[in-house]
Amino acid sequence: ATNIGWAQSTADILTRLDQAAPSFAAATASIRVINHTAIINEDEIQIGDVAVKRSSQHEMRFLINLTGPDAQAIALRDGTLQIYYPKLNTVREYNIGKYKDLAQKLILLGFGMSGRELAANYDISNLDGERVGSQDSVHLQLTPRASEVLKQLSRVDLWISLKTNCPVQQKFYMPGGDYRLVTYSDVRVNPPHLPISALDRPKGAKRERMN
Repeated sequence: ATNIGWAQSTADILTRLDQAAPSFAAATASIRVINHTAIINEDEIQIGDVAVKRSSQHEMRFLINLTGPDAQAIALRDGTLQIYYPKLNTVREYNIGKYKDLAQKLILLGFGMSGRELAANYDISNLDGERVGSQDSVHLQLTPRASEVLKQLSRVDLWISLKTNCPVQQKFYMPGGDYRLVTYSDVRVNPPHLPISALDRPKGAKRERMN
């Protein structure tokens, strides 16, 4: 990321997100994920794509397809997290129940989220404007307000695109020094073609319900 130093107040950013949120219905993007394990100082890199769809005012569905040797598809819907392993043709289902809202808020952080919701859940520091790849963005540092979230997540850095009002990048910091860095490119908001079948589970796959 390159700091480009334009001034934009946090209030202006949150207002812009408030204005953009009602019209958000769906998005697609390419993603690159770096999972950093601090204790062995190693990075695991995954690439793929994501599709996000708002099914109601407070409900979002998503499908993340990760390619490569450890290919998998991850979907969240109706309190169930589903992970599909193509090599095994198996879907493992996790009932995340009371954690559904938390999972939705974190994984989809910045997609269609209003400024009011962001401010209600996080203490926000504005770290100025930055260019991430070819995208101009505003860099926010978020500290979770909820104590139960802080046990799992010490802070989040969020880069919001000035063009799409969606994330350019998210960096999740864990208390032990691990982090997860997700970079988004080719973000398309409300694309004309997002068939709901793209968010459906694979047909004919073996199902395993996990604890």
